[in-house]
Amino acid sequence: MTEASSPSSTRSESAPWIPDLLFAVVVGAVCYGLSCLILAPAAEAVTFGAEWQKMSTAPFDLLGQFPQRILGPLLAHVLGMGGDLFVPFVRGLAVLLLATVCFFARRRGAQFVDAALIALAVSVTAAIQMYKQHWVGFVDPLCYSLFFTMWLAERRPAVFWALYFCNLMNHELAAFLLPWAWFVRRRIDGNWRVDVVGAGAALAVYAAFYMWVKANAPAQAYSYEYFKDHPLFPGGTFVVISLAISHWVVAFGPVLAVVAWHFHVRDGRRERFHLGWVLLGIAVIFCIAFDWARHANLIVLPFVLASIRFLASGQRTIYVALVLLGAGLMAWIPPWTASSWPIAVMADIKLWVETGVVVIVNGDYFPGTLESATQRWLPRVALLLGSVLAIGAAIWATGFALARGRKAAPRVAS
Repeated sequence: MTEASSPSSTRSESAPWIPDLLFAVVVGAVCYGLSCLILAPAAEAVTFGAEWQKMSTAPFDLLGQFPQRILGPLLAHVLGMGGDLFVPFVRGLAVLLLATVCFFARRRGAQFVDAALIALAVSVTAAIQMYKQHWVGFVDPLCYSLFFTMWLAERRPAVFWALYFCNLMNHELAAFLLPWAWFVRRRIDGNWRVDVVGAGAALAVYAAFYMWVKANAPAQAYSYEYFKDHPLFPGGTFVVISLAISHWVVAFGPVLAVVAWHFHVRDGRRERFHLGWVLLGIAVIFCIAFDWARHANLIVLPFVLASIRFLASGQRTIYVALVLLGAGLMAWIPPWTASSWPIAVMADIKLWVETGVVVIVNGDYFPGTLESATQRWLPRVALLLGSVLAIGAAIWATGFALARGRKAAPRVAS
């Protein structure tokens, strides 16, 4: 099914893009700098970030635990920022994400000030801040930038699916957002055959590359066999989704009321499916991966769209208040580090082992059962988890109330 663009959407797409791009680059750099006033970036890559850094010295030597995730290290290598310069390169990816968000908002018809506000809002959330100390060296912001760029290229299937392939080469999490990508294309193009070819080609070429890496990489640790042998579902998935929701509450905070507003507003009802498809992709990821503080950040996709609509409906003062409130709360109780409260209490490895959420066999960690999660872990964290979920419910209720109190902005293509 296709949807016609409104006049405002047509004007935005036909407007000169160079001024928007230059504005976006400046905004991205400024917003990243402002975000550093809340949380300064660390200088050393950690855990998987150190793996990407090692790969950046020689991307095609297939070094490290996941050599199939080659795009970020390859870009760093080509730009002369591999090795010791990799951490500054990754900071540049954060600026790129914020610039992409600003540019996306402008091309969707947002005013200059609103596009800058949206970038600022993203800059103080986990989509940026989580990668400064907790996940230093991780290249996830490149994935998010590519998703937004795909979205902008929705009317150009060849470009759209080429960017999707690039996203797969950065991290295979892009595979889990294929239903969302399909939805994006279906909204504006009824020729589904071209997307079957495009998506099929992207997945096939990536699969061929992956199998080549698997056959030649000396130290690949996180292959599909690893995830097959360490299934999270259902017990681990229950725990991880609980932590992901908590992560949204503490590391995105009050601005998520804008997502709730967009979900409940009376106009543009089909746009709410962006949220649904992204949440589905996140949920499926959590059937195999523990990284709730990383992959949950994909919520930034529907958040940016919701922000564009919210600001276009004339609620800039409320939006600024939500951003400032969230930034203040995060400065007061930083949710960014491994020892941050309250999630660190619920995700404590000793607690997980005691309750059977994690079972250690010969030094390897395996997810526990659903019974361990619901009958042993949940009672230990019920009060804390319940408090966080109550705050999340209040944020959602705020968005619902705002939706009932005001009309949506005129719908444009999304």
